[in-house]
Amino acid sequence: MDIVGESHRGHVREKNEDRIDWDKEAGVVVLADGLGGLPFGDEAARLAVESVINIAQAHHGVDHTWLESGGEPADLIHLANRAVLSYTERDRRYEGMGTTLALLCTAPDEVAIAHVGDSRIYLLRNNQLQLLTTDHTPVQRALSNGEISEDEAKFSPERNVLERALGAVTHAEPDVERLPREPGDIFLLCSDGLTAHLDDAEIEEILKDPNKDYLEERCHALIRQALERGGRDNISVILVAL
Repeated sequence: MDIVGESHRGHVREKNEDRIDWDKEAGVVVLADGLGGLPFGDEAARLAVESVINIAQAHHGVDHTWLESGGEPADLIHLANRAVLSYTERDRRYEGMGTTLALLCTAPDEVAIAHVGDSRIYLLRNNQLQLLTTDHTPVQRALSNGEISEDEAKFSPERNVLERALGAVTHAEPDVERLPREPGDIFLLCSDGLTAHLDDAEIEEILKDPNKDYLEERCHALIRQALERGGRDNISVILVAL
């Protein structure tokens, strides 16, 4: 498994409230986007990511990834949510802080993904890009129900309003999916700072560009393109090649 990641503050925000990390031995990759409309989003994202990595490292078996050892992705997210909430309970200054979370866990024959919020996970398989997650937003729900069009969703003033997030609620229920692992798969985890500026077709074009050297150049190209389009938010990307 090869992994590269990059996170950029963008051109507008005063600080970067995204966090990314991974542990190859545990087979866990995680991305969090702290909620900018609430205080201390960066702290919420940091706590969530650190909790996931620390728990996965502590519980994966010898020569086995965390998923192989019987770990469940939903458990990692619930424990990360508990970590954020416990922090606010100890110090009320942090009350209300929250974060999204996107998580990927690997085993020799399968991959499990889980997410809460609007950070996304994509899969490039056989040169075709698939969006594996559904944004937890009222706008996405209205779009899925056929109540608004793609253009209306893209420009809705409520497009960044979340229905689920870690820390902001006492129970953050993740969506979880397991899928068979195939050689050549490339997974993309990203914050909405990327997808606010690039549509799925543009992301696919960059990921399968034969002129770009493997992962690092593709990762940088995604960040650079979003920055060239305005970089209005923090932008984070992780690419995982199997």
